[in-house]
Amino acid sequence: MRKGNLNLSFFLLILGILLIVECGSSERTNNNSKPETGIFTDPRDGKIYKTVKIGDQWIMAENLAYKPDNGKYWAYENDENNIAIYGYLYDWETAMNIAPEGWHLPSRKEWMAIQKTLGAKLNIYPYLEKIYPKLIVGGSSGLDMLLGGMRTCDGEFKYLGDKARFWNFDNSGEKSVYGLDSNKDGEPHGLRGSKAPCAYNNGFQKSCPGYNVRLFKD
Repeated sequence: MRKGNLNLSFFLLILGILLIVECGSSERTNNNSKPETGIFTDPRDGKIYKTVKIGDQWIMAENLAYKPDNGKYWAYENDENNIAIYGYLYDWETAMNIAPEGWHLPSRKEWMAIQKTLGAKLNIYPYLEKIYPKLIVGGSSGLDMLLGGMRTCDGEFKYLGDKARFWNFDNSGEKSVYGLDSNKDGEPHGLRGSKAPCAYNNGFQKSCPGYNVRLFKD
């Protein structure tokens, strides 16, 4: 009886080890798989944008750099050399009406679906810290999200290379942003007071700032 128990325990131990190895191998395979990519040419000005598919959603892998006939928009520090790299910063009203046909400003829910696909099971900081390296330039998602700073309501340009905010809207149509924070200032965030770089998906924001835009395909 004792011998049978030992044999069963040994079998279960080996099975557990095999399962751990298999899961680890599967996770590495998923992490190393390259996303599907493409291009989109904006018919309004001929600019070509890289695109990437995450889950079932196609997303622009570059910041929008379309100059509209109307609205409020800015090059960072009013330097046109920054447009080619970081695109324009738009106010909310302009961002809501800037997409070419077949594309749209994403909803908060759509961003949460992207987060989940990338491994953030919940919209909380431990998971948002985990996916941050996947979102930034060189990350495995292929989104190459730049820390392009912002224009404040006072007209000040801030946080280039440190933070980024991208206009989106929540499911009721209210303003909100998707953001990245390198946390260079070391300010704690979340319930744990973490100081790690992270992404975030926030609710209502004032309409006056200038933020970047990443468009999703319809």
